[in-house]
Amino acid sequence: MKQIYLLSTLLCVAYGSPGQSTGQHQAYVEAGGLAASTDRTPFWLRANQFGTVPYRAPIGTVRAGVGGSIALTDTVQNARSRAWLLRYGAEAVGNVGKDNQFVLPEYYIRLMHRRIQLTIGRRREVVGLVDSSLTSGSYAWSGNALPIPGIQFGTRGFAPLGRRQWLAVNAFIGHGMFANTSFMQHSFLHQKSVILRVGKPTSPVHVYAGINHNAQWGGQSAYLDPRIAVNGQLPGQLRDFPNVLFSIRTGGINNPRITSFDYINMYGNHVGSTDVGLDIQLPAAKLLLYHQHSFDDASGVMFQNFPDGLTGFRLQPRTGNRAGFRLNAFLVEFLSTLNQSGPTFYQANTHTKGADNYFNNGQYQEGWTYKEHVIGTPFITRREDIKPAYRNTAGWAIVNNRVQLLHVGMQATVANRISLRTKVSYSRNYGLTDAPLAGTPAQWSTLLQMGMPIDWLGGVALTASVAADYGQLFTNSIGTYVGLRKAVWTR
Repeated sequence: MKQIYLLSTLLCVAYGSPGQSTGQHQAYVEAGGLAASTDRTPFWLRANQFGTVPYRAPIGTVRAGVGGSIALTDTVQNARSRAWLLRYGAEAVGNVGKDNQFVLPEYYIRLMHRRIQLTIGRRREVVGLVDSSLTSGSYAWSGNALPIPGIQFGTRGFAPLGRRQWLAVNAFIGHGMFANTSFMQHSFLHQKSVILRVGKPTSPVHVYAGINHNAQWGGQSAYLDPRIAVNGQLPGQLRDFPNVLFSIRTGGINNPRITSFDYINMYGNHVGSTDVGLDIQLPAAKLLLYHQHSFDDASGVMFQNFPDGLTGFRLQPRTGNRAGFRLNAFLVEFLSTLNQSGPTFYQANTHTKGADNYFNNGQYQEGWTYKEHVIGTPFITRREDIKPAYRNTAGWAIVNNRVQLLHVGMQATVANRISLRTKVSYSRNYGLTDAPLAGTPAQWSTLLQMGMPIDWLGGVALTASVAADYGQLFTNSIGTYVGLRKAVWTR
């Protein structure tokens, strides 16, 4: 049930593809239904859907969206690359079933000029070097949760550094606001990404390297222990921001506004990845190899938790049977999060700390989540996501962050008309370092999705998906989704 807003470019690096052509506007409506053999929505019908699919089935859904771009300068007298463009988008989703829901996964405006852009609002995005269409989920920012509203400034795709264009950068910095919850109020999101590309745009080989950094910081809560918060208030003033931005300590441990917890953990809950990648264009195929090395604190940045992270390989054949079956892409990914810089917080012979406990945090006790969805890879799971038998009493929101995953994805076209997408994921789930899951439950999750245009109502797009969960971690379930999408306004 992936939406058309998901990225379909070679790489998803901080943003989606550049804006629509000048003066284009379009709107759509979609209606569909999801049913399952149990009241649990199968994993691949809800995961990485930007928080728009409830956990419980059955579901009836209605969606509507509008988007476009407007030229703010005359593109005839001004070269297109120098024009000022305004892009906008909005989408509403209403779900009816056991969990009634109304969400706005997108509402944004974006001002673009040359290779820079400024975005205000909420927008679907996946952050990191990854094949966004078939992936199991980018490590720190996968599109599993509802987007967090904010403001973001950065480049439009890769911006060349120098005339020879051998080096280019794709980067942004953003500030957002987490929603208030019963536990935490008025906390902020800091987000930035810098990815460098070596190789001209037309070169057959490109090398990528960079870092993606996210942090939840500030906020207040009446439930925080005085040992980890001063009067329930976490450092959230402007003078605290450099500590969040650069992950440094200023002001000294004797600062009365902070605790030793703030000092040790660098002011906030930091989550991110160091990414490297390589793409090669051969006569018969395009190859892409990438690795996202996870970090939760300084030990991860210093690779003390190696080899934790997400590794992927994608093959895109250049040729195929255009009249019959054509393989468009084949992906294999492996995710491991077992190391976590060692099993104990204090490690011998190092200044960094272990027991990273990915996506959990002592101050932000709901963990790296937003609106009851994990923000990063959905294979790191919350207490509510899994069978009751494994909802241990460790006291953490995330109860399974030590995972090994093998994931396979494929995209194909049949008869130049029918698009197919499959995902098959097998995971071993170890729980937490201090609270392992009994028996290390194994889990299979699969998806088969078909899309095709049909001639009803002047032309609509049909999407049909079948997904299944089989194993020990999730409730065994088989489900299906069928939806029809109609463009109602295009100019």
